[in-house]
Amino acid sequence: MISPETIEDAKNRLIAAYKPVAIYLFGAYGWGHPDDDDDLCILIIIESSNEKVYKRGDKAFNALLSLEIPTSTVVFTQQEFDTFSQDITSLTYEVKTRGKLLYARN
Repeated sequence: MISPETIEDAKNRLIAAYKPVAIYLFGAYGWGHPDDDDDLCILIIIESSNEKVYKRGDKAFNALLSLEIPTSTVVFTQQEFDTFSQDITSLTYEVKTRGKLLYARN
């Protein structure tokens, strides 16, 4: 299992890499009851981006690589997150309503 200290370290690395609006934990670690086979699933919200969606996760990969833990990250702009999270059938809605907010910029 991934320790709370490692999750905190991951959060701090992502804050340094992205300077995000918010970071959510979802999946087994966000919903509860993780086991040894579960990834650390993280959704990062940034203000805006001109990068293609599939390229936005590169910073997260690089920031978390040396932790040597299984991760899955998704990076959305604030506008994308606000739009997608209105669809109750979307994962983004689940993250917003059931996920664990790890970080929110003041």
